[in-house]
Amino acid sequence: MASDYIVLVNNVLRDMNEVELTSSTFTASRGVQTTVKDYINRAISDILNSELNWPFTHASGEVDVIAGKQLYSYASIASTLKYVDYDNMILKPKNYITNGIYEIAGAASITGWTTVSGSPAASSKFGNTLLLTNAEVTQQIDDLIVGRSYTILTQTSGATLTLEVGTSSGGSQTTSSTLTISNANEVLLTETTFTATATSHFVSFTEAAGSAGFVKLVELTENLTPIPLKYISYEEYTERYRERDFRADVDKFGDPEYVYTTYNEEIGLTPIPKNSNRSLSFDYYVTATALSAATDESIIPERFEPVINARAKYYTYMFRSDTQTAQFALKEYEDGLKRMKVELLNRKDYMRAV
Repeated sequence: MASDYIVLVNNVLRDMNEVELTSSTFTASRGVQTTVKDYINRAISDILNSELNWPFTHASGEVDVIAGKQLYSYASIASTLKYVDYDNMILKPKNYITNGIYEIAGAASITGWTTVSGSPAASSKFGNTLLLTNAEVTQQIDDLIVGRSYTILTQTSGATLTLEVGTSSGGSQTTSSTLTISNANEVLLTETTFTATATSHFVSFTEAAGSAGFVKLVELTENLTPIPLKYISYEEYTERYRERDFRADVDKFGDPEYVYTTYNEEIGLTPIPKNSNRSLSFDYYVTATALSAATDESIIPERFEPVINARAKYYTYMFRSDTQTAQFALKEYEDGLKRMKVELLNRKDYMRAV
């Protein structure tokens, strides 16, 4: 959990014997109240900038690799992206399914899925699922490679729920035999494979009248081995590979082996991808958006609220030219920051000083 902006501000105001804010007066703050609001954001920024890899700023991302596309901007991953972990980048089989994890509630229609018959709906059973009763839904999958083998992983529940894959938009399919999933009491993981006979196929789920079928997860991936990518500097890329990529015809494209970053905050792949059958999987770290509304939450966990508090008090006392009291707040901040690094980053080099 994390603290609301108004809580962080009022903690500092209380410690300094100033008038606290309420939800109705927060936007109309003045004087020291406004100063403290500014210094809370500055304190959070200081903490985040003291280390690159705070665990509470960690996120995992995936970007679909597109045939012929070499560069992928940071902005397309996350607007607050700060740092990419290039040491753990992997090209993994792409999931072709749109909305394959049903973390939804109350939506009657699911983006990416077309209703063939009946009235599919959202259900909160099994932690949000797609509910089918006397209904069929289908999704068109494009950019498959004819003759390649694919796997569909499903997490479902239903007495007579069926899964079909083929080249028709609904009803009987031609590529795979019908898979009936008879498991009404719990969510069952099932895998089935098929060979693509066309670039476009359809995945369909059907549940008979009088029965309830639940679909929680669907993944459709090509049967490929993940490729760990090696990071190279942009200088090495320009020296060794840029000329080759610049002159390469489409038939010289292939599976990327190296990843680099440009000066324009873009992720680059070389060789240039030949197919759109993989996704780029990686870890990254984000920076925080400045708190604004009273109920905005800090990215820093609540138990480290005193560290934010101490840093904001330091700035406020310095603003008041109370340098002696500011030094006490600074010591409190520095000690708290060291404890954060020991606890969250296992920075044993700080342990003697704490």
